[in-house]
Amino acid sequence: MKEKNIDNSARIDGELIVDGSCRIGANSILMGKVELGKNVIIANNTVIYGPVKIGSATYIGDNTVIGHPTRKQLKKFITTNEMQDFLVSNGCTIGKESIVRAGCIIYANSQIGDQVEFGHTVMVREQTEIGNSSTIGTNTIIEGFSKIGSNVSVQSAVFIPLFSTVEDNVFLGPNCKLTNDKYVDRKEYELKGPTIKKMASIGANAVIMPDIIVGEGAIVGAGAVVTKNIPPNTIYMGVPAKLFKDVPDDWNKK
Repeated sequence: MKEKNIDNSARIDGELIVDGSCRIGANSILMGKVELGKNVIIANNTVIYGPVKIGSATYIGDNTVIGHPTRKQLKKFITTNEMQDFLVSNGCTIGKESIVRAGCIIYANSQIGDQVEFGHTVMVREQTEIGNSSTIGTNTIIEGFSKIGSNVSVQSAVFIPLFSTVEDNVFLGPNCKLTNDKYVDRKEYELKGPTIKKMASIGANAVIMPDIIVGEGAIVGAGAVVTKNIPPNTIYMGVPAKLFKDVPDDWNKK
């Protein structure tokens, strides 16, 4: 018999560790081992591929997918048609007091910290880490094998490719794009995403080219195309981006 806070239409196909304070909505499917902290809410039509652990007081919105199988898992499943091939992974963890809004997809082998907030329809690919108290805006894509620090503000429709690093207290403006393929798939190249050092700010619609380092506390203006490393505490603007001036002392974050 199901707990009273688990909708009768929800399907539990595996081991569920939960107490009576959690809620699981209509038509949700939980597979493999799923561990929910106290007061977790799983809304309607959500699919969770275990092993997954979700911290206390976290909200998972409608039509989300948590622990989505990786490409490697999917290709193996197509070959074997064995459900366990979906579930062989290092799992996915979402910390306490986080909000994952409707339509988000978080892949297996991802680690999401405490008090992280997602907009709608965010995609986080495998082997991604997101630190505590970060915000990931609506329609953002994080392609995987990347690390996002703590207290990071990622605005809507940002693209972060494979092998990128975004350190603590960074701001990424809406529609800015980080890239990792210097030769746009025209010749062999080891993919290398940018590194955005702590306290840096990237303006709306800026483009950061592969393997670029944006220095600590630097600012990139809206619409800039960054083709060279940017020194700490400087402002770069334009196409290609060039030095405008140093960051004024009273602009520095506390």
